[in-house]
This record gives sequence, C-alpha cells and structure tokens, in this order.
Amino acid sequence: MKIGIQTWGTDGDILPFMALAHGLQGVGHQVTIAYTTVDGKDYATYAAAGGFVAMSAYDGFDGGLNPVLQDIVLTNDPMKQFVLVMQHYFDPALEAMYAASQSLCADNDIVIGHMVNHTLLTAAELSGRPRVSVALAPLAMRTKEIPLFGPNFGKFFNGLTWKLGDYVGRKKMFAHAEALRIREGLPPLKSLQDQLYLSKDLTLIASSPALSPRRADWADYIHLCGDLHYPQDDHPIALPPGLQEFLQAGPPPVYMTFGSLAQFQAESFDSLMTDALTLVGCRAIIQSDWPGKTSPDIFRCGRAPHAQVFPKCAAIVHHGGAGTTHSSARSGRPSIVVEHAFDQQFWGDELRRAGMAGTVLHRNTVTPDQLAEALRTTLQSNTIQHRATEIGRAMQQEDGVARAIQLIEQRFSR
Repeated sequence: MKIGIQTWGTDGDILPFMALAHGLQGVGHQVTIAYTTVDGKDYATYAAAGGFVAMSAYDGFDGGLNPVLQDIVLTNDPMKQFVLVMQHYFDPALEAMYAASQSLCADNDIVIGHMVNHTLLTAAELSGRPRVSVALAPLAMRTKEIPLFGPNFGKFFNGLTWKLGDYVGRKKMFAHAEALRIREGLPPLKSLQDQLYLSKDLTLIASSPALSPRRADWADYIHLCGDLHYPQDDHPIALPPGLQEFLQAGPPPVYMTFGSLAQFQAESFDSLMTDALTLVGCRAIIQSDWPGKTSPDIFRCGRAPHAQVFPKCAAIVHHGGAGTTHSSARSGRPSIVVEHAFDQQFWGDELRRAGMAGTVLHRNTVTPDQLAEALRTTLQSNTIQHRATEIGRAMQQEDGVARAIQLIEQRFSR
C-alpha cells in the first residue's frame, strides 16, 4: 500500500511516527511522512535510515518552544496548557499543514495521523480516504471507568466530565478547525472524541498494556497496540562519542533528561540536577545542550538512543513524557518523574501505580533536596527495583510497531 503519515509537535510526537514509518517501509509499503516540528529539529536522518520519504510541512517556528513555555509550565490547568499550544504552535501552521494533508490524501491509499491533527481529518473526509488515528496516551480516549478530571464519582459523573471537556475543547482549542471545515463545505465537529481523536476506520493507542490497561467500554476499532519505538539495535541515532567509555568506567549512572522541555530555564534545570547529584554522590548522564558544571562523574550529551543507554543506568530522572516513560519502563529501570505540563502527571501517576516510581515531583516546586531524596529512596528500594524489572520484562515482549502494522494490514490490505 501507499501510506501517508502526518504528525506534529516535538520529539515525543514525531519519533513514534518515524518508527512506524520505518516499520511499514520495511515490510514493503511505500511511506511518506509529513511532519511539523515546533522546535526546529530535522528528521532527515530517520527517513534516510528507514528508506521512506519525509518532508517538513511547516518550519516557521523559529523561536522554538521558549516563547510560551513560561506560560505553559506556570499554569497547572491542562486545558489552558493545550489552548496555549494550539494557539502558538498549531494554528500558525494550519494552512501549510492542510496543504500537506491534501497532498497525502491525494497520493496514498490510506493516511495515518496524530489524533489532534484536524487538517488530516478534513482532507480525508473530502477525499474519501481512510484515516487511522493514533493517540500517544490512553487518557485521550473517553471511558466511563475514569473521569477526564476530578475525583471518580462513578460512571454517570465520569461521563459528564468527558462531555464537558469535549465541549470546552472544541470551543477553546479547535475554533480554527471549525473555520476550516466550514470553508471547505463540511459541517463543524460535533465531538472531538467521536470524530477527531477516534477514527472508526482504525484507532491505535500507542501505549503499553503493561502500564495502562484497555478500558472495557472502548469500541472494537480502538486498539492498545503498545508504544511505537525503534528496536534497541536499529536506532538511527548513534551513541555520543565517549559515552560507552563513561558507562564502563564506574557503577551504573543515573540518566537525567527533560526531553524537549530541557530548553525551558536550562540553567536552573542544570543546577537542579547537579546540586541533587552532589547531595546523593552518584554518577550521571545529563541530556541537555546547556554546558553546565563539569565533573568526571557527569557525562553530557544533546541526544542519545535511550533504548541502548537506559538499561545500563541505575534510574531515569525524566519529565514524564509518553516516549521517555515507555523507554524507561521497558529498560527495567525505575523512574523519578519531574512533571512539567500536559499528560506528564498522568504518566508519572501510572509509573507510581505500577510500583516502579515514587511520588511525582513538579517542575515549579521541586528543589535539589527533594530530588536528591527521591533519588536516594528509589535507588535504595528493593521493591521499586524489583517491580521495575518485572514491568520491563513484560514490555520487552511487546512490539508496538509490529502490532500496529498487523492491525493496519488486517484492516486495509487488499
């Protein structure tokens, strides 16, 4: 099949689709991926390694994430956070992304898209092209088993929270989607859940069932396929020079990364990490572009293949992004989560519920003393270490890309 893929966001939103494109191309499909990166990264290396076509749909976010990260991180309201993201990092790219969506729908048998990418939904409806929706977290899928927000008062009240969230989301986050649809002669969206986040053609939730179970009231076209990641030995990004030697030079280090959010208050992030390390007295790998403090016990890098490095570490300090959460869990290593925004509290809570992490820390309030104490507790807890090993073994038996390909071929192959 000819398959078009479209995604938007940061590494956590783009790399899973690159891994899926890599896998689809590898089994004989012809894949084109259009991406919009909000922090200026180039993914040509991934396309070259996988043999598929990748094109940037829009590259006008010259300032990266920094201009509004302060506002995003300082509000604890997830709805306000997503509104800010859509206003500053989706709406300005809308026309370019819609043009890419139209091209993908015209040239391919099916299209696959990030669940918030409403331009692909509109183009697919107009062209009659089947669309696969991919969600990177299960909390995007409505269920009466849990509320969208607030305490769990049962199925009736849980359902009301999802309806309210859907209504507010359409009005505050997707006003431009409404305008585009009306311009193209389509009716406005009646429900984000039923029309955008979900696709009755096929909906994939790229999350591990070992971390978050399938909900009993999900429709049969919704599949929890496992997270979409590169195999450990097939990652396009090589180990940074000197990292292998550092790993072999002493006891397993702690890996520290805030992913794409590391650029937010980079100097204070670095101080937080290095001060905590001094208090604990352990070795560490810090993933950050900030030069920071030098020490024989600290290795710095801008990027590293997590699947290769995490299993060789003692623990992972991270922000709770979906991709890093799955990478750390699959490695069998415990986590210390310092959430910043969006779905990161959810993933931190899921790791804690699974027994492989402690209480979630918060970027606005965390101190070096708190981070140091969390590190000590995690590194000294046999229970957490054992549970992390168990979950890691279970996740290592999963292959989200292979399962996604199987579901796609079952549904669409002639």
